[in-house]
Amino acid sequence: MRHDRGMSTGAGQVAVGRTGAVVHAVVIAGGSGERLGGMSKADIALGGRRLLDLVLDGLDAVVDGALVVVAPGSVQVPEGCRRTLEDPPGGGPLAGVAAGLAALPEAIGQDELVFVCGVDTPAVGALAPPLVRALSRHPGSDGAVPVGGAPEPYRQYLQGLYRRGPLARLLAAAPTRDRGVTRTLRVLDLVEVPVPADVCRDLDSPADLAWWADRLGG
Repeated sequence: MRHDRGMSTGAGQVAVGRTGAVVHAVVIAGGSGERLGGMSKADIALGGRRLLDLVLDGLDAVVDGALVVVAPGSVQVPEGCRRTLEDPPGGGPLAGVAAGLAALPEAIGQDELVFVCGVDTPAVGALAPPLVRALSRHPGSDGAVPVGGAPEPYRQYLQGLYRRGPLARLLAAAPTRDRGVTRTLRVLDLVEVPVPADVCRDLDSPADLAWWADRLGG
C-alpha cells in the first residue's frame, strides 16, 4: 500500500502532472438508479445538464486518449465516444469495467492509463488531476485511487486511475460478472490519495441527488 499527500498542490492551484502516458477513460453509465425511482443515472439533470455530460467534461482535463461509455442503447452517447456494454447486460460494475477495457483501441505503449469511474461521480473533474499527479510520483504502482467518504474514508475503486496492463491482466484472469469490485481490485498495488468526502460523493439516493442539485444549481 502506498500513500500520497492528497489534493493540495501547495500553491492553491490545480496542476495536472505529466506521466508521459496516454490517458483513456471508461465511464460506467448503465445504472438504473433503483433508489432514485428507476431513472437512468446518465440522464439525470444537474444544473441543466445531463450527469453523463458533466462527467465527460470533467475528464477533459486529463484524458488525451479514448473515451469509452459503458451504457445501453437508450442512453445517448456524445459523438467521439466509444459505446459498449457487457454481454449479457446487467453484469454489474466490474463486468462493465472489463467491457470498457476491451473497447479501448489497441495499446500503443506499456504504460497507458485508464481512468475508471461511474457516471454518478459529478466531481470527477476535481478527482482526476491529483490521481495523475500521484502516479507521476509513483511510477512503479498499478494505479491510484482516492480515499474518502463518510463517516470513515475508504478506497474509491470506481473513481480510480489504473495502469492499463495490470488492470487488464487482472480482469482477464478473474470472473467479472456479478463480482465485487473491492474484492477483485484490492490486490493491485495502488497509491492512496486522500480526498475530501464531498469530492468523492456519488449519487445513489434521493438525499445525494438533493445535495448535488443544491451544489450545482440543479
